[in-house]
Amino acid sequence: QTLRSNLPFVEDLIVNDYLNNLALRLVSQSDQPNISFKFFILKIPNINAFAGPDGYIGIHTGLFMAAKNESELAGVLAHEISHVTQRHLARALTESSTSAGAVFAAILAGILVSAQNPDAGAAIIYGSTAAMMQSQINFTRHNEYEADRIAIEVLRNAGINPQGMADFFETLLEKTESDNVLAQMEYLRTHPLSSTRVAEAKHRLVTNDQLLPDDSLNFQLSKARITVAVTSSLDQLIKNIRALPNEQQNLVSSYMLAIALMDAGKSTEALPVLVKLKQTHQHPWFDLALAKAYVNTGNQEKALGLLSQLQELYSNYLPVNIALAQLLNDNKKYEDTIQLLKKFLQHTKHPVVYQTLAQAYYANGQVTQALEATSYQYELEGLLKLSAQQIENALKQQNLNEITRQRLESRKQILMQQLQREKEYRH
Repeated sequence: QTLRSNLPFVEDLIVNDYLNNLALRLVSQSDQPNISFKFFILKIPNINAFAGPDGYIGIHTGLFMAAKNESELAGVLAHEISHVTQRHLARALTESSTSAGAVFAAILAGILVSAQNPDAGAAIIYGSTAAMMQSQINFTRHNEYEADRIAIEVLRNAGINPQGMADFFETLLEKTESDNVLAQMEYLRTHPLSSTRVAEAKHRLVTNDQLLPDDSLNFQLSKARITVAVTSSLDQLIKNIRALPNEQQNLVSSYMLAIALMDAGKSTEALPVLVKLKQTHQHPWFDLALAKAYVNTGNQEKALGLLSQLQELYSNYLPVNIALAQLLNDNKKYEDTIQLLKKFLQHTKHPVVYQTLAQAYYANGQVTQALEATSYQYELEGLLKLSAQQIENALKQQNLNEITRQRLESRKQILMQQLQREKEYRH
């Protein structure tokens, strides 16, 4: 909640879904696959990633952009996941006389400040840990080696070439030695790195690792989307892509061009690019972009037809269902939206699903159901007070039948219990 209220998150549903699927693929191969992890991306250009309490793992767009392929990104994720599964943070706090609240507050402060000033952010983080004894600093270095060792096994078991992790760390180390840009890399400040550690990671690789894939089209397309999202000039980016020599123009560059054109309000120019992409390669992200271009150019009927076909093919895919539901809402087909999303919620709970469902309920005159859906949205976002308030408002609605009232009262009790536990934890 603190980060969300102070820093820009990457809200791109497609990129976040990709990141979560990749990360959960790694989690499934860890020694604690039942831990409930939460992954997110902060729109910060510095190269950093961090594991916080309760399985929260964040990465910066700078790190995403610095990774050359999926195995490099997966290597960082596997490393952070291993910190959590091995309880490194909890163990460090046990060894420390510093309170957990003080350490977490310092970590948050470091992340917030580093978004504006890398040196200052690192100083805050190091200031908070300086109070720990030297033995605890050594313990942290040991944690890094242990996380590397476990991460390599996790990557291997997930069917991803672990070479990427060693390559990424080596690249960072070389940059600090040759370009003196350590100040731009909080990752190295919070994750001690040395040539010995890189060498040991490489030593753990085996010949068969090279048979495993190290990249995916989804990674490169996600990187393209982030490039567009963080660029300071869409016009310059569009110009640069169009100026690429023929041998460097491919699916990824074409997709990036189309996304950039749409973000720049030039969807008419994006249409032929996307039509050609769809004809060249079948991929749901190309269809989603094409549907958006149809909407932006006033062809709602084509967009609705395309998304309806796509939903039949990818019925469990979150970005497709949300794109279709939002378009149905725009066309005042609220009953269709409600039916679609209620079915989707049988297997996937996500804030944006409840948010879009609530919009349909409100527009359809079903205020009680809208308030209840919004309550679930806020709960998933960790906003328990707001969640409970929605239920209070729902209980004030007139003409509630007894079954609905009992359901709302039961939910209110559950939320009150959660709020009480949260209050006790904070104190």
